[in-house]
Amino acid sequence: MISQGGNGNFYFANSMGLLEYNGEKWSLYPIPNKTIVRSVKAYQNQIYTGAYMEMGYWTRNEFGKLVYTSLLPDLRDKINDGEQFWQIDELNGMIVFRSFDGIYFYSPKLDKLTKMENPSGEPISHMYKFRGNLYYQLVNKGLFKINSGKSELVIPNSKLGGMAIIGLFEKDGHLSFISGKDQFFKWADNELISIYDDLPEKMNHPGIISMASLRNGDLIIGTVGKGIFQIDRNGNIINVFNQENVLLNNTVLNIFEDKDSNVWAGLDYGISMINLNSRFSSFQDTRGSIGSVYTSFEQEGNLYLGTNQGLYFRKKGETNFNLIEGTNGQVWSLDEVDGKLFCGHDTGTFLIKDTKAIKVCDRLGTWVVKKFYDSTYVQGHYNGISFLQEKNGQIIALPMLEGFPHSSKFIEIDDSGDVWISNEHKGVFRMRINDSLTKYDEIKNYSFPNESGITSSIFKFNDTLYYSSKERVYKYNPESDEFSVNNNINKSLAGIKRVSGRMIVDDANHLWGFAEDGIFYIYPAPLTANYELEFVYIDLANRNITVGYENIEHINDNDYLIGVANGYLKFNKEEDLEKDYTISIDKINASILDSVSEPVRLGSTPNFSARKNNIVFQYSVPVYNKFQEVSYSYRLIGLSSNWSGWEHQSSAIFKNLPFGHYRFEVKAKVGNKISNISGFEFDIARPYYLSNLAILTYVIILILLFLATHLMYKRQHAKLIAENERKIKLKHLEIEKEIIKLKNEKLEQDMANKNKELAVSTMSLIKKNEFLTSIKNQLKNKEETQEIKSVIKNIDKDINEEDNWKFFKKAFSNADKDFFKKMKEKHPELTSNDLKLCAYLRLNLSSKEIAPLLNISVKSVEIKRYRLRKKMDLDRNTNLTDYIINV
Repeated sequence: MISQGGNGNFYFANSMGLLEYNGEKWSLYPIPNKTIVRSVKAYQNQIYTGAYMEMGYWTRNEFGKLVYTSLLPDLRDKINDGEQFWQIDELNGMIVFRSFDGIYFYSPKLDKLTKMENPSGEPISHMYKFRGNLYYQLVNKGLFKINSGKSELVIPNSKLGGMAIIGLFEKDGHLSFISGKDQFFKWADNELISIYDDLPEKMNHPGIISMASLRNGDLIIGTVGKGIFQIDRNGNIINVFNQENVLLNNTVLNIFEDKDSNVWAGLDYGISMINLNSRFSSFQDTRGSIGSVYTSFEQEGNLYLGTNQGLYFRKKGETNFNLIEGTNGQVWSLDEVDGKLFCGHDTGTFLIKDTKAIKVCDRLGTWVVKKFYDSTYVQGHYNGISFLQEKNGQIIALPMLEGFPHSSKFIEIDDSGDVWISNEHKGVFRMRINDSLTKYDEIKNYSFPNESGITSSIFKFNDTLYYSSKERVYKYNPESDEFSVNNNINKSLAGIKRVSGRMIVDDANHLWGFAEDGIFYIYPAPLTANYELEFVYIDLANRNITVGYENIEHINDNDYLIGVANGYLKFNKEEDLEKDYTISIDKINASILDSVSEPVRLGSTPNFSARKNNIVFQYSVPVYNKFQEVSYSYRLIGLSSNWSGWEHQSSAIFKNLPFGHYRFEVKAKVGNKISNISGFEFDIARPYYLSNLAILTYVIILILLFLATHLMYKRQHAKLIAENERKIKLKHLEIEKEIIKLKNEKLEQDMANKNKELAVSTMSLIKKNEFLTSIKNQLKNKEETQEIKSVIKNIDKDINEEDNWKFFKKAFSNADKDFFKKMKEKHPELTSNDLKLCAYLRLNLSSKEIAPLLNISVKSVEIKRYRLRKKMDLDRNTNLTDYIINV
């Protein structure tokens, strides 16, 4: 069984447990007794399941995970051994479980389980919900309706004849059903009336085993081995779905219609989904019967497909394609020109008439056929171009155009009759063809040096010629005879990532291009000279074809066909009805780096530890459109306020987040529709080394460090000051020493000068006295006269003149001022004459030099020296002169 929850998620009864799908991820939840889940029903916020000897419900816990609650404790004495619960439904807020042995009612409000009485004891083969009521079939008893908890017979077994009822539906206001014998009946006026009698034959008696009545009145019928049939109210087959187009398996056990009218099929092996109301439909060549479709053409409901295996044809109303004889091989193009259908083929050109192919040009590879002028057609080949002419109802192939050997995949004809050809390697050629149609009169090559010509094309749109590469579109300007990127089409394509330079103009004057996110078409704006662009979102994986060979064909009105590698897609270019999409965060895990993650409560605002800073978010949008992928964009406010680029990944991982407050936000985009924004807030704590206590500790430490640094600085500063002061003092001392030295030197110099003066004075005095003594001695040798005596007397007076001594003493004191004081202190008994002798001795004068000064003989001087030694009490070994000099 299949069910859909209020959140859009799907739930499947699976052999391994309960299977959940949210549009992005499958999750499996085994039930406690590890048995096969037979039934499932999502109601409000709970998912009910039935299994072997087990029934219960699942609720989502605070971590986003489903948790099971068993109802079995209330049922132990009411179920039979081996009982299995095959169906679950809801009626007026009651959950109804069906097994072969009985029907059970569970009230979620009262949390109470009761069993409906079955006095007959016959197996209950099936249960149905119809017109808001529950019905069930009791084997050999008939079809019953549950009314106020009691059974009410609707169709007795005598009318059913033992037929098994597959499903109920409404026909002409009456209860109707499909039997297990592929028959259709309605119950009217207490009689069974057969309906849709020819339908089983049309379906080839498929073996119906499941059905669903859609909200629009159609029936979806599941069969054994023949897939699904869609039947309208009148019993007509609308669609057949099988393994050749959409199903994974052709045996359909269960059918479910979801909120968006999509049909889900539980298969014998696998699950398939059919978008009945989608603008897209597909033909999948799963067996490789027709190959990759490179071109297509529809005419009056008949469809031609040109593939890499040949040209195939399907007649209107039929389902199978048939190869047109003689067209085996690669088909490149189908071009309708003047009511004629030309087929460009690897072996040449064919004219197609219904299901016949007539070869009109047996030449190496034809890319395309275009009208040149009346009854004349130009062909692009692998190695140049050639012309076809119609004469007398016959198509005649002319020789190849001389001197032009280039591949000519795209051709356009301008108003002057010039032929324009685009080549992937050479750019664009413009040729004027001569009347013979086998030569050209003029040729010019337009190169595009900054472009890759791979997948490029040339086309005419609104009577203007364009060249298109993958990156840009160039418009031809006849006045300047050059191509320019300055054009409105190029502006319209700004921001679109195209997959190739191929662009196609359809018969409705729409210019089609091919991008990564889908295909688009450009058309002239109704009120301006600009262009408008519309996007048709088709995932690239669903339109896989060789790049540069994209193709699209206008079928009718708004319907188009796109050839792909394994079939084709048909779509309506008009937008689907807008739908709001809701994104939800399904699961959050947090972990320490490189350790096992732990789930996070979804409704909380957690505060993670500093180490648990690796967060994983998983999110989804319940979108089940095969042709459109969901893209997601997210941001983590607190880390960055910028949204991420759109990506298909449905999870976001953040590692090593720093501490702080964060808000995770995510949004989704389906086509061009953007969903709501879902968010989750959380905090990451500061690491222990950045906690408030740690910060306070750091502040205190910083303060202490500051104080310590300040004290050290202060001490160092004081030390530096003291050192500087010491250095200054030393400097001052040095200066003072220098000054003293200079003073001493000056004093010594002065002393020397004074000593010199003293010496000069002394020597002068000595010379004078010697001279006077000499004169006196000479006078003594003369006759003594009064006059001579007077002279001698004057000489003696002059030699003994006190003024001479005073002069000497003054000069001596200036030179050695403390000498007399020191001598008196050491030898107080010395007389003035003794001091006079000491002064002469201090001047290191000899006895001979002293004698004239004292006006005595040398011998008298020696006597005086002797007496002086006695007074000084000097021993015999002490030199008198040295002693006096050293005082």
